[in-house]
Amino acid sequence: MDRKRRDFLSATAAAVTLSSGLPAALASTEPASPQAAPQNAATPSAAAAPGVPGYAAPTEIKSIDIINLRELEPAAQKVIPPGGFGYISSAAGDEWTKCENEAAFKRVTIAPQYLSGYGSADRSITLLGAKLAMPIALSPMAAHAMAHATAEVGSAKGTGEAGALYIAGSLSTNTLEEIAQAHPAPKWFQIYLPADRGVAREILLRAKASGYLAIVLTIDTVVPSNRETDRRNHFRWMQSPGNYPGVSGGYSQSPTKRDLDWDDVEFIQKTTGLPVLLKGVMTPQLAAAAVEHGCAGVQVSNHGGRQLDDVPASFTALPRIAEAVKGRAVIVIDGGVRRGQDVFKALALGADVVAIGRPALYGLALGGWMGVQGVFQHLDGELEMTMRLAGARAISQISPHFLSL
Repeated sequence: MDRKRRDFLSATAAAVTLSSGLPAALASTEPASPQAAPQNAATPSAAAAPGVPGYAAPTEIKSIDIINLRELEPAAQKVIPPGGFGYISSAAGDEWTKCENEAAFKRVTIAPQYLSGYGSADRSITLLGAKLAMPIALSPMAAHAMAHATAEVGSAKGTGEAGALYIAGSLSTNTLEEIAQAHPAPKWFQIYLPADRGVAREILLRAKASGYLAIVLTIDTVVPSNRETDRRNHFRWMQSPGNYPGVSGGYSQSPTKRDLDWDDVEFIQKTTGLPVLLKGVMTPQLAAAAVEHGCAGVQVSNHGGRQLDDVPASFTALPRIAEAVKGRAVIVIDGGVRRGQDVFKALALGADVVAIGRPALYGLALGGWMGVQGVFQHLDGELEMTMRLAGARAISQISPHFLSL
């Protein structure tokens, strides 16, 4: 196998590894058993994550005191092993896009409408027919076992306890069935489409059978990116080609499809009959095409700055995409969300739901499922405060009227 192909297959595998022997454990094709810990158990501060011997992931499950989401990162750095923390926190190239994701929110300000007479702020929404307590979701991310021993089972439980939408990633440590058990509330399933249609069909039908209500196809990872922090840390993707621990079951030998096109979107639609969303949409042209091809929604995302550096912030791209979609499909946005004000601004510019990534993994590292629940509750609390002060009674009322544009 030539180097270029080997690097691609490594980059599209299911979890990350240190060069010291982590890969074999993560490459297991047997479904992992979720390890639940008592709510306030006196557990050691670090232990092997499920199925990953030798990787000292945190294990504590506890409520955490959150002042703001940015302060979770340095706290999490103290408990996540260096290789894993570097993978979670870093991005591609100069990491300009990662930084721009946060900075873009600060260039748009809120125009509060005082004397509204409202005494409450309803944050509940209905999304693709599902009722949610807040317009906030967990974006799909790989291998949560890097952050905590309970992995995706922990993040799913915490998200569900908060009443938020969980988007399960196909590059997960726990199986999609285990994740579904931990999160009986509304959930979607994200897929990196295998090249083998038989493999892809089986994964998609398992997701449907497990109760996932929509399929999210990631479209921006057809080649690996230059994540230089991982190279400095000698932190590599596992070397088992095309292996998907989170969707394992004897059919994990197909590499990810490199030449995605609209036929693949149609294949997912026909196979599942579920709503299909495209993750990685950054232009109004692609958003309009997605609607024309029957997609139920788009996720405005630059992969947290982890794929192509020097692209705009997701928030910067949002208004033109919303204009192109014209309310015909759901719009999800992720990237740089750290405040309830960020959620408010994104909703005002056309998003239907706002997804978070790194802060949830930091919460998971610091408190297990209770830490994840705390992250969502904190962000929801800031959104409620912003709505009350700005003068919006319900999510449906939030519009550009509340922004100084």
